[in-house]
Amino acid sequence: MTFAMIEFLGLYLLAASMQPHRGVLLGGWRSIASPRATVIAGWSLLALSFGLAVASRQPTDIVTWFGLLPLACGTILLGLSFAPHLARAAMIAGLAGGLAAMILH
Repeated sequence: MTFAMIEFLGLYLLAASMQPHRGVLLGGWRSIASPRATVIAGWSLLALSFGLAVASRQPTDIVTWFGLLPLACGTILLGLSFAPHLARAAMIAGLAGGLAAMILH
């Protein structure tokens, strides 16, 4: 399920590349990361996560990847709409959970 964490991070970076969301999602990093760099990083992470899902031994991982796509987008969208101050915290918590899953797996 490493691909799920990478997929969520890629979508987060794609959302952060958009001008209205940069300040909320990147915070102080917005001056360092250019919109072009976040777009390239976001699409690269999405491609990597899809490649990991395809290369997995479990056949359900591809279906899971496509199922997590709208779920992750909806999570980011709702976070931006209703609790923008918690959007970064949710991303960090998701990455921490993904790293913990990778270590325990």
